[in-house]
Amino acid sequence: MRLTRGSDYAIRGMIYLAKQPRGKICLVGQVAETQSLPESYLAKIFQDLSRSGLVVSHRGAKGGFVLARDPNSITLRQVIEAVEGPIALSPCLDERVGCELSETCEVHFVLAEAQSRLLDVLDGATLQSVIGSWNEHLARSQPLADGK
Repeated sequence: MRLTRGSDYAIRGMIYLAKQPRGKICLVGQVAETQSLPESYLAKIFQDLSRSGLVVSHRGAKGGFVLARDPNSITLRQVIEAVEGPIALSPCLDERVGCELSETCEVHFVLAEAQSRLLDVLDGATLQSVIGSWNEHLARSQPLADGK
C-alpha cells in the first residue's frame, strides 16, 4: 500500500494546523507556502477534511481553516480516510466491495490481519502524538550545548 499525494498533503496540512494556537484560523495559502504544497490542490483537500468534520472552514475576508477538534482526538486514519475513503490493502478487504471468497481464500486472513494491524497503528497515531514524537526525535538528534 502506498499513500497518495492527497493523503500526504492532508496529513502535512493537518499537522501544521495542529501546531497553531488553539482556534487560530489559517489561510490555505499560508499552509501551502510553509509546507511547500500546491495551494489549489491543498484547498480541495481541505474541503474534503471540512466535509469529514476534521476542520472548520471560515469564509470571508478573515476566512481560512482551523481544526474542528483537539489534535489529541484526530487520528491519522481519520485524516487519510477523509481524503481517500476506507483503507483497504486489497479490493477483497474493501468494505464497499466485499469478497465472496473470503471464507475460502488462503491469503484473505493474512491480508485481513495485516490490514487490522495497519489500522491499529493509524488509529493510535493522533496529530498531537505525531508532533510529540517528532519533537522527541529532534531533541535526541540535537548535539548537547556543552559538546557532550
